[in-house]
Amino acid sequence: MKKILLLLMALLATTTVWAEDYYITDVMVIGGSKSEVDFLKVSYMAQGWTVINQDLNAGCGSSSDYIYLLYKSASETNAAASAFITDFVISTLAGTIPDNLTHNGRSYTLVPYDGSDYFKNNKGDLNSHCGSSSATIHLYYTKEYNKNGEDYGTVKSISFNNTQSGAVTTGSGTTGYDLNSGAGGDYIYMHTDKAHGWTVTKNTAGTECIIKGFDGPKTIFKDIIIPTAIDSATVLGFSGMDFSGFTNLETMFFFNKSSITHMPSVRGCSKFYNVMTQNFDFTTPPSMTSIPGYAFAGTAIKQILFESVTSVGTEIFSGCDSISSVTFNKSPVLIDNGAFSNISSNCQVLYPGSIEDWNPMMYMYSPNLVIKNPNNKWYCGWCGAANDSIYNHLYWMQVSDQQEFDHLKINCATDVWDTFTEKQVITTKNWVKNFVHFLTIEHVHHLNASEFEGYNFEFVDVKSGLEKMYYRTFHNCTRLKKVNLPSTVTLIDDETFSGCIKLTDIYFDGTDTQWNDNVIKGSDWKMDTATVHWHCTVIFNANGHGTAPDPVSIQWSNEDKLDEPTAPTANGYNFLGWFTDADCTNQWDFNNTIPGDMTLYAGWQEIVVNIPGDVNGDGEVTTVDVTAIYNYLLNGDQTFIDTCDVNGDGFITSADITVIYNILLGN
Repeated sequence: MKKILLLLMALLATTTVWAEDYYITDVMVIGGSKSEVDFLKVSYMAQGWTVINQDLNAGCGSSSDYIYLLYKSASETNAAASAFITDFVISTLAGTIPDNLTHNGRSYTLVPYDGSDYFKNNKGDLNSHCGSSSATIHLYYTKEYNKNGEDYGTVKSISFNNTQSGAVTTGSGTTGYDLNSGAGGDYIYMHTDKAHGWTVTKNTAGTECIIKGFDGPKTIFKDIIIPTAIDSATVLGFSGMDFSGFTNLETMFFFNKSSITHMPSVRGCSKFYNVMTQNFDFTTPPSMTSIPGYAFAGTAIKQILFESVTSVGTEIFSGCDSISSVTFNKSPVLIDNGAFSNISSNCQVLYPGSIEDWNPMMYMYSPNLVIKNPNNKWYCGWCGAANDSIYNHLYWMQVSDQQEFDHLKINCATDVWDTFTEKQVITTKNWVKNFVHFLTIEHVHHLNASEFEGYNFEFVDVKSGLEKMYYRTFHNCTRLKKVNLPSTVTLIDDETFSGCIKLTDIYFDGTDTQWNDNVIKGSDWKMDTATVHWHCTVIFNANGHGTAPDPVSIQWSNEDKLDEPTAPTANGYNFLGWFTDADCTNQWDFNNTIPGDMTLYAGWQEIVVNIPGDVNGDGEVTTVDVTAIYNYLLNGDQTFIDTCDVNGDGFITSADITVIYNILLGN
């Protein structure tokens, strides 16, 4: 056979069960009255046909035909691959209906039909006798494989439901088509389930074979059994990135008698967690001696026992953050660089031989990884020499003098190493300072005095976890322009950035108070060239009138501006703007950047309204205002001198009283 399916695994206790799948070889449509269709059902079922119990004219009225789809199937072992139906397409052509058509480069045949004369005359129209408004629908099938590698596989089941998504398409469209379209009946869509496979290549004698790339959807497999032989040809292995990208793959099972020497790659299979061999969990088969590079990279594998493996490729577990145990049964094992790199989980590697020759690059960026040999000697990931009792040295190995490392990343993911009480401290080794231009530091607590003095960094990005930067840490880094610091920093010691003549911006992921009262308080902070940015908040104070806007968070001080909020309102007052002081003497310019935490105060001006005749200012004109003018004329009462001159002639006389009387009379 040209193709083979690797079957889904079904395990009961220690017994492995192989299921035999059946695939559709023939299909037929029958239609007519109920009695006609019932007779045809019985007749064809006696000939080995299966009836899909779904009337395709359902809900179309009592005069419509009853229409059913029938199929025959055969197993892979008793039918040639060319006998299997591989695809269907729906035609909505009107007029003369062709027996054959071409779609996407493949030849399709009209599905055979049987039933009443009316149904036959319309060549098996699936909307037969359903009214003049209904669509003309015919079903075609093909047994050709798709030449472009799309939808490769044989049809193993047919179903009908009212779900359009994923249904069989028309020859002109890309979405599922309603088989009752225009009939006014039920929504009926046809769905198929396909079996896909790998290509098998045998040697000339036909005694051995390899399995090549899968050409179906990579989402269909959860568990896979690797066969020991196909058509009496021993399976020796796979070709290429065999299972890379199988997003739902979880388990791969091997038999003890397997002859496969290289582990198939499951790189990027994010759900993959188990390699299983007969009667053993998490174990490679005895025949397997080599694990290729990146074989398990990016997977969810938890533990594994390498029974006979003697060769391990580069970065096989890179990014496997669920791995907890790796065990080798044999030694020596040739292990390539980075094999255990970029692992953040707590992982133990048990190895029966000596690891004195293991390169630190093999487990870089994996601070929680520990390696144990038969002498019960433990080695920590990214540690220094075994007798180093002061600091955990981080290694960055330079390959050659000509190779330039543009970006260096130092990462320690835990607070304390297993074997030391000191917190992690970076000490540099074996890399040339002039080559690194961009430095990223993660999960590191202390930077030693003069640690990076004189380096050619242009940008330093320190992630959360750093607490202290000691004396002259970055002294004389004359190319340094920008530094990012986390809010966890509690100390920047004297002259940390002295001599950094091009440093223009330091971004501190904290507040003004943290920076001034905690980070640099008590230190000899000398940084004339750089602007420090921190997160800040602007608070609005209504200053006695109206309602103030909510506080606004500013991302970076001395860089970001504040959008002017909607002006508040207050009865009897005009809003004058926002001021930096409560006395409203210094108005804020919203074109300026925010220097730090600040409060802006609303400025107000009282609205004075003069009502003619309202001498005493109580908001209305009454006889009380007349009395007020009399009091002034008789007693010289100065209280109303500004308002008693009602007619505005510059004198206070009885004429002002007359004006008020006229106002009271409505004149």
